[in-house]
Amino acid sequence: MGLPLITIIGSLNKDIVTRTFRMPSAGETLTATSFDTGSGGKGANQAVACARLSRCKDRTGLQPGHTNVQMIGAVGDDQFGRDLLEGLNKDGVDTTGVCVRKNEKTGVAIVIVEEMSGENRILVSPNANSTLLPENFASIPPPYPDLIVLQLEIPPETVLRIIEVAKEAHIDVLLNPAPAVELPVHVYNGLTHLILNETEAGLLSKTSGDLNLESTGRRFLDIGVQNVVITLGARGAFYCSSGVEKGGIVGVGNVSVVDTTAAGDTFVGAYAVRIAKHKRDLSTFDLKQAVSWANTAASRAVEKEGAQNSIPWLDEVFPI
Repeated sequence: MGLPLITIIGSLNKDIVTRTFRMPSAGETLTATSFDTGSGGKGANQAVACARLSRCKDRTGLQPGHTNVQMIGAVGDDQFGRDLLEGLNKDGVDTTGVCVRKNEKTGVAIVIVEEMSGENRILVSPNANSTLLPENFASIPPPYPDLIVLQLEIPPETVLRIIEVAKEAHIDVLLNPAPAVELPVHVYNGLTHLILNETEAGLLSKTSGDLNLESTGRRFLDIGVQNVVITLGARGAFYCSSGVEKGGIVGVGNVSVVDTTAAGDTFVGAYAVRIAKHKRDLSTFDLKQAVSWANTAASRAVEKEGAQNSIPWLDEVFPI
């Protein structure tokens, strides 16, 4: 049996990052404390997380991984796009499925990080990411991946098409619906894994006021999702599963937060790697263990600055 394959289909962006002591108010101008550029996009971040968390890196360089990771997406024919592909390749991600679009710009994300709290604000210009269209995904080409990971930074109608053809091919799908966009109810029926934060959970479940985690998770289970995870930031994550009467919360320990930009994507990547391990070992998938390990990986990420720069390697998160 070969290594399990995770395919991430999603966005690739160049991050333009400004750090400030506090967020400016409307109409206010502040002097930033630093400026940098980096690699990002939720799709690319999650691909890097999958690749790094399935292998170690030491002084001799990149070590063989226990999972193959493939990225499918689009970049522009520009320096930003070339930089993104080079970075993914260095982390062990297969980028042969990333299209380079002539006459298109690579996606860009403007990130403002508040140093007081480590929280961020992000404004995305999709550019080449918007060229991924439903007709590009009439079918899933073999060999089939063990898991497809999706977000909503590419056109939502494309995501819906991919979910449809994945279900037809009996391929497990992990959907991270960020940024949150209302989706048809039938999309959730048969969806293997749904990971979202509290804000997204409230919007997509149409819950007003304070979020009741148990009832919100149950809403998604009732319309066909098999495993639901709601991330809670510093409080950890809530999880629930079909066929199990009650969900639970896995907390996190004390963490020194520097930058939360890649926390969610690191969580998704770690969770996906745990699924791959279960498939590789032919073992029963343990949702609580997957959430716990993903919490640990995300905790390591928030202790560093940047998006992909902050994503840990396997040896920083042992054991899996």
